Amino acid sequence: MMNETLKTIYARRSVRAYKPEQITDDELETVLKAGEYAPSANNQQSQLFVAIQKKELLDELAALGMKVKNADSSPYYGAPTVILVFAKAGCSEPFADGCLALENMFLAAASIGLGSCWINCGKHIFATDEGKALKKRLGVGDDYITVGSCILGYPAQELGEAAPRKDDYVIYIKYGTC
Repeated sequence: MMNETLKTIYARRSVRAYKPEQITDDELETVLKAGEYAPSANNQQSQLFVAIQKKELLDELAALGMKVKNADSSPYYGAPTVILVFAKAGCSEPFADGCLALENMFLAAASIGLGSCWINCGKHIFATDEGKALKKRLGVGDDYITVGSCILGYPAQELGEAAPRKDDYVIYIKYGTC
């Protein structure tokens, strides 16, 4: 069985090279809305998204990421849009809520021809004093945990084939086997 949703899931790849042009407002809103419609524990909707397209702020975020990772290049791969995902700490499953929102955003991006990639260094960035100050400037309260980031843009190269899947992803337990 194959439908458009499954085709998107199977075709999506992490993109780490982007064209410099910014995505459209409609594309950004499509991706963000997909994140809003992600499942959340007890429908608490604990997720909070900060969509950044301002070059100076992206540069600041990249510099903080390079500092915490002790890296020479941006952990955001020069993507023109970064969506930071936070979730309210006191909710039932804030990290899972944020992860589900990120996956929805990745799939939405792929379905409309955008590249995306999970970037995880936000947890380290927002644990530093500089990161805490930035989080406050962004309007994110101390009661929110950092989940991850979705970078977005137009892929600068063709997407490759999927890496082979490992053989032992699933253990089947059917009638009479356990």
